[in-house]
Amino acid sequence: MTSGVTTVGLVGYPNVGKSSSINALMAGKKVSVSATPGKTKHFQTLFLTPEVLLCDCPGLVFPSLVATKADMVLNGILPVDQLRDHVPSIGLLCQLIPRHVLEDRYSIMICIAEGQSRDQPPTPEEFLNALAYSRGYMTQNGQPDNPRAARGVLKEFVTGRLLYCKAPPGIVQEEYHEFQMRRQKPVPVPTVQAQRATRLNNVTSSDIDKVFFRTAPSKAHLQGVQKFGPIDTESVSGEKTGKPWKDHSAKRNKREKLRRVYRHLDLV
Repeated sequence: MTSGVTTVGLVGYPNVGKSSSINALMAGKKVSVSATPGKTKHFQTLFLTPEVLLCDCPGLVFPSLVATKADMVLNGILPVDQLRDHVPSIGLLCQLIPRHVLEDRYSIMICIAEGQSRDQPPTPEEFLNALAYSRGYMTQNGQPDNPRAARGVLKEFVTGRLLYCKAPPGIVQEEYHEFQMRRQKPVPVPTVQAQRATRLNNVTSSDIDKVFFRTAPSKAHLQGVQKFGPIDTESVSGEKTGKPWKDHSAKRNKREKLRRVYRHLDLV
């Protein structure tokens, strides 16, 4: 402490704007700032005026004032890249943001478990599996890479691209930040021709049972000794009905040797 100098210290959570406030007061970049929590590593002092001294200190985490570690991750207090367990943070995020907002934001379809409704928040595994499959985040053994997908979602939440506004004390959260409902295209009324065309394709389980369990006469194929032998069509009709291209009688003496053709002229 210096006599005659007013010392002002900035103390708080990491990544809340302590160093940025000092730069704004000094009208210049005097201390380094970063979006990653924990950029300020040591204690710094700067004179704003000869009578005012500003003190910048590293961020302090007060565990008694924060409920869980997931809250600190979503609030930007803890860095996302150093996060080991992503399930609590993603679970809290799924409770804050509705299912249809996540589906519209990432163009995915989150599967609904049996016995659940669309109004219930999805589990971290359901949300991350759908996101990893759509983005192509896969591990070496062919499984969805959920930690990689979780880091991208948490970074978008911290930076504000995945918007969520926390209501001040005393104000209802649903009235302070209201999510827009999903816009659905109106379904045109089918015409009479379309109804007739699709009516044949509406096969129910009862129709399948009727076809499967219907009583039909048995069909058996018998094979035995023929009563009649092969019939020669040439002998019956008297006409030659064979294969003319296989008749070689005209070509039998075509290439006969001359000594055989004129052997009757030989003396002996």
